[in-house]
Amino acid sequence: MRAKKAGTAVALLCGITLLSGCYGQFALVHTLYKANGQVQNKWARSGLTALMVILPVYEFAGLGDVIIFNPIEFWSKKNPITDKPSVASKNTVVPPVNGTTVGTAKNGERVTVSWHFSNNRERVSAVVVKRSPAGDVTVHLVRAKTLEGALETGHVQMTTIRFDRNLPVVSRKVG
Repeated sequence: MRAKKAGTAVALLCGITLLSGCYGQFALVHTLYKANGQVQNKWARSGLTALMVILPVYEFAGLGDVIIFNPIEFWSKKNPITDKPSVASKNTVVPPVNGTTVGTAKNGERVTVSWHFSNNRERVSAVVVKRSPAGDVTVHLVRAKTLEGALETGHVQMTTIRFDRNLPVVSRKVG
């Protein structure tokens, strides 16, 4: 009888979770995925991926996201793992298609960032201008598939222009 009540409680909890429309960032799975991606050796990374699938690490992380963390995110409007606003929250900040922002870094650099998203938001281009307190200027031209993807995975094409005696010195990095 006790097992039947426990089973009913678990089924009810799962049903409430699944039927409440809770959709979240799946932060636990993404955290595992990013940690796995940090392994530099491709053979070790592949072996670790296989091991994490065979030992159902990803599966339990996904289950934890669906049953625990995504509902918490849905109801509290904040992800408990990443501390970011919910993907469904009105507090989620989506930058406009075109924009510019200016700020000062802790080291005193004056930073100006201008960006442009493609119409379908699949690509972003940005210009980052940094001016040090000494007056040195560095310009970064950035192109990436998504801003978040570029920041997280490094899949970005970046051209850096710094100035040496008012002459541009260019370097290019493709991530």
